[in-house]
Amino acid sequence: MDYGKLDAALARAVDEEDRDAHARDLDVLVHLGAPPTPDQRERLLAFDIEGGGDRTDVTATLSRHGIEALADLPWVRSIALAAERGPM
Repeated sequence: MDYGKLDAALARAVDEEDRDAHARDLDVLVHLGAPPTPDQRERLLAFDIEGGGDRTDVTATLSRHGIEALADLPWVRSIALAAERGPM
């Protein structure tokens, strides 16, 4: 996995998930280098990520393995842990 693409909070969460047999999926924000091509959109859909149009930022709920696979794609610029929202 290219840890250089993960923000510090996500890198910690991924490391914790390695040690936790009951780890949950993580909400993340994926920054793409450019709007996705049709082939890249198809790749994103394989992760249940809707990445269409001119968007370069997409959100997803991914397992550690999904994060690992996305981080290794050259057209993914970075992946950040999404902020958890408290009660309103």
